[in-house]
Amino acid sequence: MGSIRRAAEALNVSASAIDKQLLRAEEELGVPLFERHPRGVRLTSAGELLMYRMRSWQKDMRTVASEIEELKGLRRGEVRIAVSREAVSGFLPKALSGFLRENPRVATSVRVAESDRVRQMVIEGEADFGLTFSPRPLPGVSVLREVPFRVLALVPDDGRRSVTLERFFSRPILVPDAASHLRDVLDIAAAKAGMELAPVLTTNSLELLHQMVREGCGHGVIAVCPGTFEGAGERLSAVPLRAAPLPALSLALITPRDTSTALSSVLAKRHFEEFFDALKG
Repeated sequence: MGSIRRAAEALNVSASAIDKQLLRAEEELGVPLFERHPRGVRLTSAGELLMYRMRSWQKDMRTVASEIEELKGLRRGEVRIAVSREAVSGFLPKALSGFLRENPRVATSVRVAESDRVRQMVIEGEADFGLTFSPRPLPGVSVLREVPFRVLALVPDDGRRSVTLERFFSRPILVPDAASHLRDVLDIAAAKAGMELAPVLTTNSLELLHQMVREGCGHGVIAVCPGTFEGAGERLSAVPLRAAPLPALSLALITPRDTSTALSSVLAKRHFEEFFDALKG
């Protein structure tokens, strides 16, 4: 049994004031919240539900208050990001640099992996969120944002503004291994054009491919985001493949489904969402 009088003493207000507030709440909700007896009051089922929800709300507010205190100047924590290899050059430094400048006390770690492995790392909790080129659907994760990438021919810098598919395949071809979605794009383009893809070099190192093209050993490909690409590098050109039936390639920002995350992770995801939005205009 509860007592309105004892509650009034604890709150240092009159018992009648508390009773008026309770009656007003019951009137607004349309159900009785208390059973009134000569010896005191007892919560009804509706009152029990309201009490449960209020306690949950208070707990949530304490959590929010704690996170706001963390946000107000400290911004400490850890963020783990998994990224497809193709997004590391050009895109990731521009996307990540702003976050690191604004949050110098957040320990950020980046793992570079194959696109399909990125999704698995997010599902298994090895990464707070990921950037992947994996084709849809993406079971087990939520896609927060997407941005299109272009696949360009990577050639020695000789002044060309584009290259035909025939010219591209007439040179030795340097390709990523089968784990890369860039390789999928090349295989599909060759098949649609009725040409044979016979690479002279296959590797999982995109940096090595760039170096070998720079050395004049053949042609390669590169995936670029138009809003962040500033050139292929010294003695290299990234040019369109004319009339090439290239499949679309999109980078997705993915996150686990229905899992709570630390404030530092929330801040990082929000930063990347805003970066994606800015690219799409």
